[in-house]
Amino acid sequence: MALSYLLFAVLGMNLTSLMIIVIYGLMMLGHRMAFSNTLAESLKMETGALRADATAICQTSQQLAGSLGTTILASIIAAGQKQNNTSYVLATAQGSQAAFWFTLVISLIILVSYFRMFKAENGKTAL
Repeated sequence: MALSYLLFAVLGMNLTSLMIIVIYGLMMLGHRMAFSNTLAESLKMETGALRADATAICQTSQQLAGSLGTTILASIIAAGQKQNNTSYVLATAQGSQAAFWFTLVISLIILVSYFRMFKAENGKTAL
């Protein structure tokens, strides 16, 4: 995911339709891998009858995070649109580019968190 956000941020003003499709596919692959691992790690903590409830909580949390992320990114794009004295299309593209830089930072924080979590799980270090 981090790689796809970097590509979107760097190439954002010069993307073709094919580039968008390929980079978006890479982003979705990373998203599925991250969510599946997070769900599996979360379910290790719960056994028995509450496992279905834990799955529902994880999926609900993902929906909530998606809604929150959409709101934050829309706000970043809107702020970019208002700060520029250029065309609306260019301002939207620049705001979108800023939003991808933001998601890159968040994805790098998540990536570091994953590394720390798996190291702690293997007993190599504490969180």
